[in-house]
Amino acid sequence: PAAVAATATKGWEPVPLESMLGSGDISRLHRPGENPQIKPELTEAHVKATGGRVVTRFPPEPNGYLHIGHAKAINVNFGYAAVHGGTCNLRYDDTNPTAEEQEYVDSILDTVRWLGFEPAQVLYSSDYFQQLYELAVKLTERGLAYVCHCTGEEINEQRGGSDNRGKRFACPHRDRPVAESLAEFQKMKDGRYGESEATLRMKMDLEDGNPMMWDIIAYRIKFASHHRTGDTWCVYPTYDFTHCLCDSFENITHSLCTREFYLSRQSYYWLCDAVEVYKPVQWEYGRLQVTNTVLSKRKLLKLRDEGAVSALDDPRLYTLPALRRRGVPPQAINNFARELGVTTADTTIEVVRLENHIRDALNETAPRIMAALHPVRVVLENLPADHLEEIELAYMPRNDVLGKRRVPFTRALYIDASDFREVDSADYYRLAPGKTVGLNGVEHPITCTSVRRDAAGAVTELVCRYENAGGHAKPSAFIQWVADCPERGSPVRLDEVRIYKPLFKHANPTDKTVVPGGWLTDVDHDSLEVVRGAVADI
Repeated sequence: PAAVAATATKGWEPVPLESMLGSGDISRLHRPGENPQIKPELTEAHVKATGGRVVTRFPPEPNGYLHIGHAKAINVNFGYAAVHGGTCNLRYDDTNPTAEEQEYVDSILDTVRWLGFEPAQVLYSSDYFQQLYELAVKLTERGLAYVCHCTGEEINEQRGGSDNRGKRFACPHRDRPVAESLAEFQKMKDGRYGESEATLRMKMDLEDGNPMMWDIIAYRIKFASHHRTGDTWCVYPTYDFTHCLCDSFENITHSLCTREFYLSRQSYYWLCDAVEVYKPVQWEYGRLQVTNTVLSKRKLLKLRDEGAVSALDDPRLYTLPALRRRGVPPQAINNFARELGVTTADTTIEVVRLENHIRDALNETAPRIMAALHPVRVVLENLPADHLEEIELAYMPRNDVLGKRRVPFTRALYIDASDFREVDSADYYRLAPGKTVGLNGVEHPITCTSVRRDAAGAVTELVCRYENAGGHAKPSAFIQWVADCPERGSPVRLDEVRIYKPLFKHANPTDKTVVPGGWLTDVDHDSLEVVRGAVADI
């Protein structure tokens, strides 16, 4: 809550965006309008459209939930715009109708807002399908694209084989007449070819050392209903064709992306210049990963489908909806991402660093209540059966920032089984026969005088004395308790409590030298404990 954040103690405060973006290469990027264009009028139109302000975008594909790595991308893109007085769009890269779902569309926007950012515009690559198609035609008319009928295996061989080290050679359709490629592209659009029977490829430079210049695919055929355009189209642009042009349409000043797209920068610029549109600047930064988990969509889906987790927001995962469901404050995630800064190196961070931020944030913002997961009934033998007093307890120990609550204190109450031991020892400070312990927030301690058992010998009830006569030193330990006072709504009986532990046994479950059986064998199938019959004070 905002009120809590405003009064948080000095031990935890939000990390400002400036600390993440105010140093290093990202602090020295060009100003809007300084990026060169092939025609000066493109710069003039761009500056006029943006007013010289920074415009960025966050462009996820809606084919899964965002994960902890995306938190860095969100902070970089929205943060860079905010620090420089600009705006950031959320643009869904929805060019693959077979992989995208409305559930993910809704989740992504909800997650961005949960992290505290508001898009200037919510856009879709599919908004530009007609413009993209027209530019594909224009590219073909200029002799810079052609329709190819090669199979995926044949294209792979043309590009030098699986390792890209073999001899490269041109597709047999590369030099077909422009008019023929235009006619073939129209046939693709009209649905006269089946999937994989034809693609539109960009005519680039097979001699270039960059694989992203080896006639990559611009359009492919997919007979699938799109979540927004329905069955209007059966040809869909690829990411490599779409991304730079949508950036151009939206007058993006800084196209910020992760290092995996470094090689794509050259094809990004090539395509913008080939169709003579405004060319944004692409700048790459290192990806963020954390230990003790997997983040790839394919692996996450495998975990769900194999029954290792209940859903993609299972609290043992590191998708952002999973962290949210776990109860992680969004500012803890932002602080984690911002603390790491922005470099060009990919980083894998020990998950304990994220957990430290979570702990710090919760310590200042989370209200505390008392509970007993495995309740044991306690009877205070020297109090009358109708004894009832109200105890005022702060939601945060030694700090009233979250307010207070009143709980009943009665003759009967519950403690957790872990706070009682029948055989005492010198290093044990909680309740045992003949031993005294304090109750959180209660004026006097209690001493266990006897133990009641059922026929099988199991402990059913502890008989204790409330030391309200005085004369006792301050106890060495204080334990949680929950009153047995139905008329005051206590205890609250919890149908189910889930205790989540790390899903994987090792820090890097994909490392075959550590997990020779494969990453799925590293799953700890005992990482979820379900407790029934717990009680709480509210």
